[in-house]
This record gives sequence, structure tokens and C-alpha cells, in this order.
Amino acid sequence: MAELGKLFDASVGGGRQTAHEFVREAIRRAILNGDLPSGARLVQAELAATLEVSTTPVREALRDLASEGLVRFDPHRGAVVQELSAEELHEIYEIRMILEPVAMRQAVPKLTDELLQRLRKLHQRMIDEPHSAEWVDYNRTFHMAVYESAASPRLASIIRGLQDASVMYIGASLHDVPSLRTEANEQHARILDALERRDTEAAVEAITEHLGVALKAFEARNSKEAKKT
Repeated sequence: MAELGKLFDASVGGGRQTAHEFVREAIRRAILNGDLPSGARLVQAELAATLEVSTTPVREALRDLASEGLVRFDPHRGAVVQELSAEELHEIYEIRMILEPVAMRQAVPKLTDELLQRLRKLHQRMIDEPHSAEWVDYNRTFHMAVYESAASPRLASIIRGLQDASVMYIGASLHDVPSLRTEANEQHARILDALERRDTEAAVEAITEHLGVALKAFEARNSKEAKKT
């Protein structure tokens, strides 16, 4: 593994985080920012030494990240960053393109001024945020805030799982396709505009376009990677 100390931003720490939380967020940030690439080995002893903690919080953090789909445990190599799969991504987005318009149609009639204000703040944070990991989190929160307002807990839960499965792909695309962040922020503005006007069909059209662009960005990222080999 590369010099691990260069991969982690000391600003991840602070506040009242436990060692377990600190390690989890440090590794998660490095993965989503593209500093720890897919397939990279995550050696517990090296991580513990770099982050100046014992191996116990590292082990706990890796288990958490495995449950998020960011890490997997290989019987021969130990913990590794989850590999990216174009086939998996297409499956995830095909399902999202079916379910999220349904959730959007349910959500628009139930929108409140308080929710719209929250969405405006999240949108501004995405515009201001330079780091992929934080942008990915704000993006997921933005979308789930809308879908959870639809008062369909089972549908929201399914979409949340698909969103969680998307985060590594989004992080990789943001890292390798610099224009994606700006384009996605513009699309969020269109979604927000449709929601503020309570225009259901415009909101459905905007979210469908948004998901399609995210898929194309990952395909562009894959093409770029293929040319390197």
C-alpha cells in the first residue's frame, strides 16, 4: 500500500468522535475521495499505526464499511476496498430509474416549506463543498430527504439501500470526471426548482435525467481508465 499517512486528512478528527468513528470516517473519506482505489488492501496494523489507534477500532470500522458496501473481506487478502463493476452499476441505476420517479410522484404533494428550506441549504453545501466524500453525503441526504417525505417507509428503505450501493461509484466518478460535480449541482437546482413549483412531472423528468447523467459519467470514467491500460 502507498504511504498511508498521505491519504488521510487530519481534519477528519476532532469533535467528540470515538476512535472507532474517527477511523471509519478517515477510511471512508479516503475511499470516496479516490485516494484508496478499488481493490486496495486495507491492512489493519498499517491503518492502526498511521491513525495512531489500536487495531480494535480499525477492525470495527472495517466491519461498518463492509456493511456499507465500501469494503469487502477476501479470504486470502483480508480487507480490501470494494471493486467497481460496470454490470453492478447498471443494475443499481436501472432499478433506481424505476423506483425514484415513483417516490418523487408520491413526495411532491407532501412537500413542506421546512423541507424545501432544508433542500436549499443542502444544495448550497454541495455547491460549496470541494471534497468528494462530503459532497457524496450531502447528495445522498438531499435525495433521501425528498423520498422520505413520501410517507412510504418501505420504498424509502429500498431506495436508501440503492443509494448506499451507489456511493463508491459516485465518488470514483467525481474523482475522475471533474465536470460531474458542476453538472450534478446544476441538475439539483432543476430538481429543486420543480419541487418549489410543486410540478410533479418536471421533478420526475429532472430526477430521471440526473440519474442518467450519473451513469454516463461512470461510463466516461471507465473509458478513461481503459485507455490507461
